[in-house]
Amino acid sequence: MKQIYKILSINLLLVTALFSQNQDKVQSRIEGTDRTQGNNINAQISGNNSEDNNDASSSDTGAQRPISLNDDEISAFFGYDSRYYYRSNPLFVNGDISEEVESDMWTNTFFTGVSSVIEKDDSAYTPFLTASYTVNDYLEDDLGAFNYNATNITTGLFSYYGGQNTYFVKIAYNMDRSTENDTEDFSEFFPQIGLISSFQLLNKLNINTTVGVGQHSSTIDDVSGTRPEDLMDNLEIYALSVFSFGHDFLDSLGLTYRISYQSYENGDYSNRNDLSHTFSGGYGFTLFDADQPNLYLFSAYSIRNSDNNTFDYDNVDAGVGINLIANF
Repeated sequence: MKQIYKILSINLLLVTALFSQNQDKVQSRIEGTDRTQGNNINAQISGNNSEDNNDASSSDTGAQRPISLNDDEISAFFGYDSRYYYRSNPLFVNGDISEEVESDMWTNTFFTGVSSVIEKDDSAYTPFLTASYTVNDYLEDDLGAFNYNATNITTGLFSYYGGQNTYFVKIAYNMDRSTENDTEDFSEFFPQIGLISSFQLLNKLNINTTVGVGQHSSTIDDVSGTRPEDLMDNLEIYALSVFSFGHDFLDSLGLTYRISYQSYENGDYSNRNDLSHTFSGGYGFTLFDADQPNLYLFSAYSIRNSDNNTFDYDNVDAGVGINLIANF
């Protein structure tokens, strides 16, 4: 009987250790996931075609001056985006790229939104509401257990008072749900404020720069009970620049650089500070007589440096995507 008890205890410890390792990997994947809204959504709100050209580069920029919409002064859109790409570090773990598990990925996103323009004197205000649902599949068999679906709902207001700057206030809700376990692994509210500035160099290079600050208030699923639910709460300060080119051949080329500083607050993450960089680019092709490029190639390199080296990582994405949008 004691021998059986001992064997059962050992097996229980092994299962617990394996579960804890998987939970660590899920949390690492959650922390590394880019949750910025894609340009295709924001461009529909802003009418800024220069950002449409960089659909492959994730960005949370918004508008320059909001444009006039349809006769009802309300605009709506619905879209579908599908991407197939290589990811060098799908779980965003620490270590050299060559030592990490690699995987192809296939993501499918359905997105929609509604907005309106309110004009007063030389000012314009654009309230908006957007939503998206993304199915994320790892095509590496060993990573199938980490497949997840992501939901985003964002509402806010863009304000333009003339000149080169647009100001925004918005709040985003994000949620990740495990496909394998049908559990809610992560959710957060992310209120933020900031401004977008647009300018042109040499009559050819257009630059849209966004600066923002916000507070991530999150909840993580912790079955083991060893981590506080708000472990991932953090203050984020970020800036990004989107570069587009006023040349026939380069008109569909977009480049983006994003830098982010995050300061964590709770549990074992107290006093943790991260600095992250993302360099991304894409080139779009127009199919089906669309108003904007809807087939695109994209690539991105991301790196995170933390004062705790355990959380350092780098990652490379490269692939192809197709984007379809209908406006109402």
